[in-house]
Amino acid sequence: MGRRLFWHVTRGVPPPRPGGVEPAIDADSAPWWEAVAQHRFLLPKCNLCGFRLFPPTPRCPRCGSVSTELSPASGSGRIYSWVVIHRALSVGTTPEVPYVIGAITLEEGGRIFGRLLASPADSRLRADEPVSVCFYTVSEVTLVGFEFANRPNDNLGSL
Repeated sequence: MGRRLFWHVTRGVPPPRPGGVEPAIDADSAPWWEAVAQHRFLLPKCNLCGFRLFPPTPRCPRCGSVSTELSPASGSGRIYSWVVIHRALSVGTTPEVPYVIGAITLEEGGRIFGRLLASPADSRLRADEPVSVCFYTVSEVTLVGFEFANRPNDNLGSL
């Protein structure tokens, strides 16, 4: 651990913050992250062809238009795939392992990765299971997660 911290300090890279990996926010994604901080789920939409995209980009990947805007989205989707994390990727997530990261296909289109707030033992953890967006905070940063939709919890265990 000491060598890793030394590497960060000597190379001008700040050591990882407790609680996970902080998102990389750039000019394209800053408005989206501002909405997330207010617990609003928005998706970029092309003003020319109407395509809903994610992640936010400077151009529509379908038609190439630079005219896009954030618009409200349902936050509903389905599990495309998932991975159960058994080894903490940072000191801050050590007490949380095992936890689930899901690739979620959004109802409006696009795919997003986020924390699936469920136990890895939950019987609903399978492809095509409906989920809905939720927000949670780690180290004062609001993040997007997902929880199962429309069915009671079973085998949830502790998070």
